[in-house]
Amino acid sequence: MTEEQERLRRRRKKAMLRRQILKKRIALTVIALAGVGVGIYSACVIRAEKAEQKEIQQKKEEQAAKEKAEEERKQERKDAHQEAEEEQVQVMENLKEDVENLLSDFSGEWSVYIQEMNYDNEIVVNNTPMYPASLIKLFAMAASYENMGEILEHEKAYADSEEAAVEEVGRLLEEMITVSDNEAYNELVKLQSADRDFTEACSKINAYLEENGFEDTEVHTTLHPAYSSFDSDNGGDNVTTVKDCGKLLEQIYKGSCISQEKSASMLHLLLKQENTVKIPGGLPKGTKVANKTGENSDVQHDVAIVYGEETDFILCIMTREFDSEEGVYSDMHELSQMVYETLNP
Repeated sequence: MTEEQERLRRRRKKAMLRRQILKKRIALTVIALAGVGVGIYSACVIRAEKAEQKEIQQKKEEQAAKEKAEEERKQERKDAHQEAEEEQVQVMENLKEDVENLLSDFSGEWSVYIQEMNYDNEIVVNNTPMYPASLIKLFAMAASYENMGEILEHEKAYADSEEAAVEEVGRLLEEMITVSDNEAYNELVKLQSADRDFTEACSKINAYLEENGFEDTEVHTTLHPAYSSFDSDNGGDNVTTVKDCGKLLEQIYKGSCISQEKSASMLHLLLKQENTVKIPGGLPKGTKVANKTGENSDVQHDVAIVYGEETDFILCIMTREFDSEEGVYSDMHELSQMVYETLNP
């Protein structure tokens, strides 16, 4: 090998060595950079995880704070409701005493039922069964809606069509309640029976009353004056109490008398009542009232759902053996005014 060839070989060897060293340096640099990248990535992941955990914890704390605040609000509402209910109980206790004192100054025998509808507290004074006169039409109305399918079938036997039967039964119901027509009552009672047998009809209505807890109410006779002749099942006189009347009005008010729809229909009829000289006469002008009266020479009654500015209430009044009709009206006005102003101060 010549000297020139030896120098060339050495240069090639040195160049190869430099390339190897360079490759190693590049590899080490890449590894170092990769390590730094991994470290940076790991640090980023850790920071992200910590941020996520912090966010989750913050959301948990916020949710817990919301739940705690809601529980506190619920408890505050519960406490306020309980406090208001206790106050209303006291109001009703005081009202009962006031009613008893007021009744002691009235002539005749008085029976009174009051229920305030915010908390369903009630007052009962002398729940004596009395002859209801036209108050019995309330229960005939409820029984008619309960047995409406049968009544329409019975009426169809005499009507030209189903539509005519529906129209006639509707007319009877409206006239029985809004203008207290006795003949409409007599007809609706008889329609409970396919043969219009009054005794059978009374039996069906009384079965409805018993099944629905109207313990002191019974239907036994027709009402007069009327076009039809007197009829009876020989069970005595019709009878009811203020508490039974109040219970029926409560069901109508709450939509639980038979059904929501039928309760609404009954309420609609009561709101159209044309005789408003008794309980409504002592209420503020424009007060919404759904009522039904009953009267003859011996008794004067009125039962009503009264819609107050703050508190709706049911007021049922029955009285007998009074000195004069005018005196009874005046006394009823005084009583209804006192009840309204007590419950709607």
